[in-house]
Amino acid sequence: MQYQSDQSEKKRKKSRLGRLFFWLAVLGALYVLFLIFKDDLLALLQKNDTAWAVYTHISDQISEKTLLGLAYAGFFGSLFFILIPLEAVFFYYLALPHHVVFVITIMLVSSVLGLAADYLMGRLVGEGILMRYAEERFTKTKQSMEKWGGAIVILSNIIPFLPVQIISVVVGATRFGLKKFLFYTVIGRGAYLILLWYAADFFQKMMRYLP
Repeated sequence: MQYQSDQSEKKRKKSRLGRLFFWLAVLGALYVLFLIFKDDLLALLQKNDTAWAVYTHISDQISEKTLLGLAYAGFFGSLFFILIPLEAVFFYYLALPHHVVFVITIMLVSSVLGLAADYLMGRLVGEGILMRYAEERFTKTKQSMEKWGGAIVILSNIIPFLPVQIISVVVGATRFGLKKFLFYTVIGRGAYLILLWYAADFFQKMMRYLP
């Protein structure tokens, strides 16, 4: 019995690692596609005056390090098909002469809105796609969400390096309640940002004692 239990635990660990590598591969593939077609996308935007004006406005705000630029970075960086290192952006803005409360609040609100967009995308089209190509795994995911949905959403926002954007799409596909998703996302993302702030403050203080 003990042997079977150990084997079962090993299989579960391999399954979790497999899922992690799978989602990392998906994110990497999306990023590569973005790099390949970036120039084509920009050329397409330039053909429409309104779209180009919106793009240049957003780019200018981000490059000028304004709080509005932080909101744009937080929102777009939380979309599953756009890869922006939000932690790096957050640390950078903490070092700027902006009040920390504004930085945390804006990053929290904008990133939650971005993750909500991921959730809605999953709710609209994700279920059909996942049921078609990964029915067994998706069925297990739905069962897990029914039991531990709140904990899954919170931990996916707190644990570093998890593809929370992709997870939000899958959560939407399981039809987990939107209000509950937003509530748990705010808790998890808020806790994560506060932890990052404490970490940044700790290392900043440590640097003062270095020769």
